[in-house]
Amino acid sequence: MGKRLILTLILAGLTLLLVSCWDQIEIEDQAFIVGIALDKSDEPGKLEVTFQIAHPKAFMAESQVDEPFWNITQVSADITTARNELINKINWIPTFEHCQILLIGEEVAKEEFSKYLDFLMRTFEVRKKLLTAVVQGKARDILDIKFKSGIIPSFVVSEILNKNTKYSFEVTDYMHIGKMHVAYIEGYDFILCRIVPLKDALSVSGGAVIKSFKLAGWLSGEEVMGARLLRGDVESGFLEVKLPPELGERVILRIYESESELEPEIRGDKLYAVLNVRLEGDINEITTPSSDLNSDEYIKKARAVIERNLENIIKRTFKKVQQEFGSDPFRIKEKTQSYYPHFYKANAGHWDEVYRSAELEISTEIRIRRIGEIKNQQD
Repeated sequence: MGKRLILTLILAGLTLLLVSCWDQIEIEDQAFIVGIALDKSDEPGKLEVTFQIAHPKAFMAESQVDEPFWNITQVSADITTARNELINKINWIPTFEHCQILLIGEEVAKEEFSKYLDFLMRTFEVRKKLLTAVVQGKARDILDIKFKSGIIPSFVVSEILNKNTKYSFEVTDYMHIGKMHVAYIEGYDFILCRIVPLKDALSVSGGAVIKSFKLAGWLSGEEVMGARLLRGDVESGFLEVKLPPELGERVILRIYESESELEPEIRGDKLYAVLNVRLEGDINEITTPSSDLNSDEYIKKARAVIERNLENIIKRTFKKVQQEFGSDPFRIKEKTQSYYPHFYKANAGHWDEVYRSAELEISTEIRIRRIGEIKNQQD
C-alpha cells in the first residue's frame, strides 16, 4: 500500500510539472513595457498614454540591437483601455512585469489624477515599488530622449531615483505606487520627485507637492532637502553652504549619517511641530583664504553657520508647504491623531486652521569629523 501511494504521488507531481506552464508566453511574444507617461489629451476627458516598450534583447548585457525601445502613444480614457487598444496595434502581448517608472505630466497632475492610477494600484502585473515622478512639462518628452549611452530612458530615470536619492538631498524617490495606494486609502498628502525635460537631457531635482491627488505646487531642490529632513527620510548627501567673508567663500559638507524626527506637541491649546535634526559628516571642500582651518574656533564658527543655514531652509520649506500650499506631507495630522487623540477630536472640525497656525521649532546639531580638500581663492 505504501509503494502504491508513493508511486501515485510521483505521477501526480510529474503531471503538475507538465501542465504548470501550459499558459506560459514565450519571451519573443511579449512586449515589455518599461515606462509609462501620462499627458493630457486635446480630446475632452481623454488621456495620452505613452508606453515605452523594450526590445527583449535589451535585457541582455552583451546584446546589441538597432532599436532598443519604441514609444507608442494611445489616446484613451484610462491606462487599461490604452493597454487593450495597444494589443490591436502590435504583434506582442503587453506585460508590465518590468515596468520601471510612471511619469505624470504637469497638466494631468493639476487635476485629480488618482482616477487614472486605479489599474496600476490594483493589478498584480505591476510591482508595488514602481517609481513615480511628475514632469514639469510633458511626460512623454522624457521617454523621447535619446541618450548617447544608448540606455533606455525609463532605465535612466529609474537608476537616478534609486541611486541619487542616497547621495543627493535634492532628489527623492519617497513615493512609489504602493505607497500612493496607501495615501489614496488613508487620504494623506505626499511629495513626488520633479523631472524637467531639457533639450537632450533631463534634470531631476525638486519636488511636486500633492494634496488630495492634485498638484499643489513645486519645491526647489533645496526645499526638497528641507522637506526630506521634515519627513525623516534623509540618508546621506552633500550640503553646500555660503560662508561669511571672515570664514571664506563656501563649504561643502558630505553627510554620511543623519537623524531627523518631527513630533507634534500641544501646549495649552496650540499645536507645535518640533523637529530634531542631527547630521554628521566631513568637510569635502572649503574655498577660503584662511590658513587657520584646523583650529577648533574655526570649526565651531563654520558649524554654527551651517546649522543656521539648514534651519532657514527647513523653516522656509515648512512655511511654503503649510501656508502657500495648505498641504501636510509631513504627516503631522496623523501623528497628532495618534499622540493627542482628545486634542484632535476636539479640533477635527477646523483642523486646517489649527495646522496653518502651528509653529515649527527646530533643534539642529552638526558634527564635523574631518576636514577635506582645501582650495585658496588665489589657486
